[in-house]
Amino acid sequence: MLTLMKQEYYKAIKQNRLYIWIALSFIFPLAILAIFKSQRTVNAITNFGQGTIYVFMAGIIITALSVSQEFGFGTIRPLLSRRFNRGMVFTSKLLLNFSVYISLFVAAFLGTMLGKMIFAPKINLADKINYVGTGWQNMGLTALTTLLQMIFIAALVLLITNLVKNSGAAIGLGVVMIVGTPILSSISSLLINMAPILKWNPFNIFLGVAVYRQMPAHLFKEMVHMSEGAVFTAYAVYIILMYGIAYFIFKKRSV
Repeated sequence: MLTLMKQEYYKAIKQNRLYIWIALSFIFPLAILAIFKSQRTVNAITNFGQGTIYVFMAGIIITALSVSQEFGFGTIRPLLSRRFNRGMVFTSKLLLNFSVYISLFVAAFLGTMLGKMIFAPKINLADKINYVGTGWQNMGLTALTTLLQMIFIAALVLLITNLVKNSGAAIGLGVVMIVGTPILSSISSLLINMAPILKWNPFNIFLGVAVYRQMPAHLFKEMVHMSEGAVFTAYAVYIILMYGIAYFIFKKRSV
C-alpha cells in the first residue's frame, strides 16, 4: 500500500495542473480582497476571502477526474496487473484526494492572510465577532464544516462517476449541491412536511453540517428538526454507505 501511495503522490506531483489548482486557491481570495472593497470585512476574511467556493469547485473536479481518468487513459490496467487490488487503488485515491483538499485549504488560508495584511490590516481576528466566538474560531469552524461538506459531496461525486462513467455528470451534480443550497433547503423542508421521518434525507443532513455551530442548539434543532448529534450520526452513516457503494461499483467496473 505504501508503494502505491508513493506512486499516486508521484503522479500528482508530476502533473502541472495540481500546482495550478493550488496556486489558484492562493490567488482567488487575494484577488477577491483586492478587487472588491465590500469583501474587506471580518466575515469575508473568516470565510477565506470567499475562497471556500473555489476550494469546493476544485475539490469536486479533482475527485471526479481522479477515478475517471484512470479508466479513460487505461492506467488502471497496469496497476491491477501488479500486486495491487482494487480496494488498495480505491483507498489510495481517497487518501490522495483528501491530501489535495488540505493543500487547497492551506493555500486559500495563506492567500487570505496576505490579502488581510495588505487590504484589511485593521481587522483583528482575535476579537469576538459573533455567537461562534473570535474570528480565528469562526475561520476554524468554516474550514471544518467546508471539509465535512466536501467529503460528503466527494462521496456522491465518486458514486456518480463510477455509476455513469462520466465525470461531467458528477461534477455538475456537485456544483448544484454547492450553489443550490437554498433549493436544497426548500426540497428538504418539503420532504419533511410530507412526512417527519424524511428529516433523515441527505439534503437535510448536508444542510445540518453546513450550519453546525452557527446558531444556538435550539435554533439548530428547529431548523433541521434534529439535534447536532443526530445529524452527525446520520452523516457518518451516509458517508459509509455512499463510499461503500462507490467502491462496490468501482470494483465491478470493467477495464
